[in-house]
Amino acid sequence: MRKLVLLLAALVLVVAVPACGGEKDEQALPETVEGTLPTDTGAAATEGDPAKGKELFASAGCGGCHTFSSAGSTGTVGPNLDESATDFAAAVQQIANGGGGMPAFGDRLSDEEIADVAAFVTQ
Repeated sequence: MRKLVLLLAALVLVVAVPACGGEKDEQALPETVEGTLPTDTGAAATEGDPAKGKELFASAGCGGCHTFSSAGSTGTVGPNLDESATDFAAAVQQIANGGGGMPAFGDRLSDEEIADVAAFVTQ
């Protein structure tokens, strides 16, 4: 019985010691990671069609909150889009996911429609 216990103890040491590593911990740091992660905006990052986006801007009621001369809207609740420097990707993100008082439209508009509205407001 004693030999069996010693044999099991030796076996545990043989298996456990290499598993402990003994080397320093490696961390994923910006300097050591290669590549990029995809950014999931909830909408496809296509170019979009500004003409279709103008129609959607009106039908979705965006002008009720936003001033945007291209749409003939004078809303004062949301940001004035005439003065916005938002780029296409940020507009897609905001339209799809909402935030800052704006509702999300990701569940009401398709990815293509979101891209169309983003193209319209960032043209």
